[in-house]
Amino acid sequence: MKKSFFLSLFFLASISLYSQDAKSLFDRDTEITWLGIDYSHVKIIGEFAHYFTANSKDAIEIRDMYFPAWNYLIQGERNKYDFRPMLRKHNVYYDINMMMDVNAQTNIDSIRAHSTPRYSTDEIEHFVSSYNFSNIRNKEGIGILFIAEALDKYSVEAYFHFVAVNMNTREILLQDRLRGEPQGFGIRNYWAGAFYDVMKQIEGRYYGRWKAKVL
Repeated sequence: MKKSFFLSLFFLASISLYSQDAKSLFDRDTEITWLGIDYSHVKIIGEFAHYFTANSKDAIEIRDMYFPAWNYLIQGERNKYDFRPMLRKHNVYYDINMMMDVNAQTNIDSIRAHSTPRYSTDEIEHFVSSYNFSNIRNKEGIGILFIAEALDKYSVEAYFHFVAVNMNTREILLQDRLRGEPQGFGIRNYWAGAFYDVMKQIEGRYYGRWKAKVL
């Protein structure tokens, strides 16, 4: 009986802790670090080419040129890709080195696909569990990242999983699958446009929904 009682208390305390951690995501003063976009599991559907040409890019070029380019673009153009209004935060730190290493290890044989994989919550948790947060400067706070699922030229859409993670425990505090529409000229800007579309959706719609659900 005593064992059962203490197990129940532990279970309730764990729920309370998780809830509190998730709630802190919506506190303006919580430290948030942008970790980048994980493209190591992304699937390219259709010809990966300039929007108006038929010049397809091979998997090595996609991994070695465009995965870094998209992450550097977001870090370099912070006025446009601004996470502060999206997350209602005073400050957001940037530390994409870990994600650059993750993307560099992408298996090029698995990039091409015929359909969107629709990653499950368990799969997203597995991806996050493999990250090495040890060198993140502000690992005491919450890490924000996106896991790219698919860039689909046929359907003119991209899918990303928004992930908020406690970097100390690797516990996912909030995760959601979002669809963005690409826009812009050139391969880099065209697919970066899909990510920008997702950011604006979070700022205008999803943030409020997440907050209402957690709080």
